[in-house]
Amino acid sequence: MTTLDRTISASGRAGFSLPGFAGRALRLAYRAMKMRSERAALQAMPDHMLKDIGISRSQIEHYTRVRLAPSDTEGTGR
Repeated sequence: MTTLDRTISASGRAGFSLPGFAGRALRLAYRAMKMRSERAALQAMPDHMLKDIGISRSQIEHYTRVRLAPSDTEGTGR
């Protein structure tokens, strides 16, 4: 499958209709709420636990930032 085929397939799936827009908006809102709760959980952890999982307190914001476009591997089952 070429990049153009993927683009056409991806844009045809959700469409530009009101239900497609509403679905994308709801997914983004859900993802933002999930990231917010994960950020709070990480902020509540002591520094030694954060070190065990490989991040520092200053990196929490970076790892829990909501991105507008999901990555290629997210939701594709790969």
